[in-house]
Amino acid sequence: MIEGLIHRLGNWNPQLFRELRGRLKTRNIVLASAISFLGQFILFMSFQAQLPTRLSVLQGSPNKYCTGITKYEYPECLTDGLGQVIINWQLWSFDIFTWLSIIVSFGLLAAGSYLLINDLATEERRDTLNFIRLSPQSSQSILWGKILGVPALIYVVVVLALPLHLWSGLNAKIPLMEIISFYAVVIAASLVYYSAALLFGLVGSWLGSFQAWLGSGALLGYLIFSKQTIASNFSANNPVSFFGLVNPCFLIPYPEINSELTKNIPQFTDFFWFVLPVGESFITTACFAIVVYFVGAYFIWQSLQRCFSDPNATMLTKKHSYLLTVCFSVIILGCADWQDLIFNISPRSYAIQENIGLLMVLNLVLFLYLIAAISPGRITLQDWARYRHIFHTKGLGKNSLVNDLIWGEKSPAILAIAINAIMSVTGLSCFVLISQADSENKTNACLALLFAGSLAVMYAALTQLVLFMKNEQRQLWATGVLMSVIILPPILLGIFFSKPDNYAVVWLFSIAAPVIALSPPTSTNGLSLTYFLAILGHFALTGLLVSQLMRKLKKAGESATKALLSGNEYAI
Repeated sequence: MIEGLIHRLGNWNPQLFRELRGRLKTRNIVLASAISFLGQFILFMSFQAQLPTRLSVLQGSPNKYCTGITKYEYPECLTDGLGQVIINWQLWSFDIFTWLSIIVSFGLLAAGSYLLINDLATEERRDTLNFIRLSPQSSQSILWGKILGVPALIYVVVVLALPLHLWSGLNAKIPLMEIISFYAVVIAASLVYYSAALLFGLVGSWLGSFQAWLGSGALLGYLIFSKQTIASNFSANNPVSFFGLVNPCFLIPYPEINSELTKNIPQFTDFFWFVLPVGESFITTACFAIVVYFVGAYFIWQSLQRCFSDPNATMLTKKHSYLLTVCFSVIILGCADWQDLIFNISPRSYAIQENIGLLMVLNLVLFLYLIAAISPGRITLQDWARYRHIFHTKGLGKNSLVNDLIWGEKSPAILAIAINAIMSVTGLSCFVLISQADSENKTNACLALLFAGSLAVMYAALTQLVLFMKNEQRQLWATGVLMSVIILPPILLGIFFSKPDNYAVVWLFSIAAPVIALSPPTSTNGLSLTYFLAILGHFALTGLLVSQLMRKLKKAGESATKALLSGNEYAI
């Protein structure tokens, strides 16, 4: 039966047939089933062991699942007329449902991502990936075959856990539609993270055997970190809600339980996107999260198809980078606290700093991706430099150069990053200007955004310069240099210049510059001059990096053109 199904799938997607035939062996299915049932049994028995007994009543020991008056954190245990302990079965079932949701979500996303990255690394090592590229299948068919086929055994484990998950959810009095909505969120999240894993597998092959562990470990670390640090103090009234939307564990449905033990569950009940009350119901929140996932999936798949068809191509075109910046800015800006900052005449103190600070953190992640996604490598830049040199010698106008820098796929990415930064800073500045914050906080926020934009352009110029090095490990060097420039200066400044109040101009050349501008030192003597000098310094450093890159590109273009012409003369 299974073999027949696999063969029918092979007619629809040969790559999926190839993946399933190699993985869905009887031994593998039995092992996956055993792991699933054993894990469910251990989880169920661990919660069974936490239930109160008659001995708990006799000893007067409180228990989480008792129904009496709460004393010392947990309620006291009560008995019915037959002497049986009255148990809060709804809370007990909800705890099973919650833990099973977390385990399945983390396992599905992290383990599936590991398998996908490792599979691509294995294909690359065996030189079979190029063979797959040459097959008559479309790139979409091949990539879908990977996503559906490589984690097939994980799907078996998850599907076998669904009955217990569904039973515990219904027993906890969670509506069936909310449970189904949660399943839709997990499927959408899997699509995004699996697509990102495939993209990382294609562009990060230079990491070698460490690649799969790094990708899956980073994802698991983010899921756990956000769950542990944000969930306990989660507020849907600021941009932190975006982190909750992209972590399925924040969207686990919950029942109406009158218990102090469930008060720390992250809830989107107060979530507004701009003025839309998205958090009014769980289903609308889940639908909004799915929309966010599909927007992310669209851009990741644009990168996937480009990198799969041509390993030397940039992950995104400049046109798509502008579209990504617009979409991302609209999504995260809608997550800001509009109710307090825009519609409340007297907003909370530090509300503007809190919102703009978090929005800048999210934009930092965006621009790190954009720098990696649209910065071409050395070979591509050499081809472009040769083309530009020939174009220049023919005396054609400069308008074509500007147009090429804005839209061209092979041109340096610095101007495109600057345009993206202008778009992002403009959107955030409009939000600041229409807010109800006082004029001083507005000025500080706009200065912070100016520093953030200039840093993004500076990092782009530095990365592009390093990528033009004559070194086989250019990508590794670019990553290392960029991370060092971001991480090391604040550490060194913290050691040698621990007080930004006294050394503000030095700190303004680090990644901490937007934070210092957003919450300036208490002593403001000469601060305006300090900001002016720091901004001039940013522009000077960026100009120096750009001039260095242009000089090297001009030299490379001249050398490549001479070599090409001499080769043609020799051939004649």
